[in-house]
Amino acid sequence: MTVQEFHNIFGKNIKKYRILSGLSQEKLAEMMDLSTNTICEIETGKKFVRAETLIRFSTVFNTYVYEFFKPESILPDNLEIFLNTYDEKIKKSMDEIKKDLLDRI
Repeated sequence: MTVQEFHNIFGKNIKKYRILSGLSQEKLAEMMDLSTNTICEIETGKKFVRAETLIRFSTVFNTYVYEFFKPESILPDNLEIFLNTYDEKIKKSMDEIKKDLLDRI
């Protein structure tokens, strides 16, 4: 494994945890006391972080540091698209339930 591959794995995992936590890059940057640009560079593997920042990430995401370095994940690579699609299905179902209830009243 190259250093760049290592950075890419870390970045993808940070992005997945951010999305799962419902955080924008801007909000995560604020919580981490980093710039939005730095969060973007971390997520794309262009930048790596110091040990103190690793610990802050683990605190923010309430997980162990080693979780950020797992090369394989059960989560799909297109997690954001997956979650948005799932969110749309839930909204559609809720709209149908509301309509059904209103029709019964």
